[in-house]
Amino acid sequence: MLCPVELVDLTTLPPATHLLSERELAFFSTLKLPKRQTEWLGGRVALKKLVAAHIRIPFKKIEILPHAETGKPQLLIGGEKSLLPFSITHSHGLAAAAIAPDHLYVGIDLEKTAHRIDAWKQDFFHPSELTGEGDDFLTALWTQKEAVVKLLGTGLAVNSFEVRCIEKKPFFFGRAQKIYESLGTPEIVLDTCALVDGFQFSVAVGNIRK
Repeated sequence: MLCPVELVDLTTLPPATHLLSERELAFFSTLKLPKRQTEWLGGRVALKKLVAAHIRIPFKKIEILPHAETGKPQLLIGGEKSLLPFSITHSHGLAAAAIAPDHLYVGIDLEKTAHRIDAWKQDFFHPSELTGEGDDFLTALWTQKEAVVKLLGTGLAVNSFEVRCIEKKPFFFGRAQKIYESLGTPEIVLDTCALVDGFQFSVAVGNIRK
């Protein structure tokens, strides 16, 4: 594994009041759909476990709150913004988080392996990426692209063709290339592993080239 990762089962989560700070509970209460609440809480549980083990601090002193302007998750430790790189993902009853204390950037994605129609493949993958076939390959390829997009922090600012993963190597085009350059063109290492049966999991870490 390229960095520490924690996986949690969303069906076995403890009550939110046992884990969240007052500010987190306030945001948690604004999430109206139970599914969204469970996924949100699961990602925070996974991340808090990693951070607590890394720096030996109680759960409620670790906060993951949306940034006031961007809405992106922001990690705070003891009320202060942390620079520890992290990423969160969830899929079909599971949530995962990663921290990257030895890297500048990290992105992860977890997806349940599933069959998808050819139109989906054509819509989201450039022909150069399709070096294999089958449900496992395509799901893994999707997680690789998502992990790299999360590392870049672009969200919906780029389309799928602007980030291409070929044999576990990312390539950037258009807006994605500009965002990649703004980060200092880090050297990105990308890997996919069997974190859990029936799922594909990818992690991308990045560091400035020496």
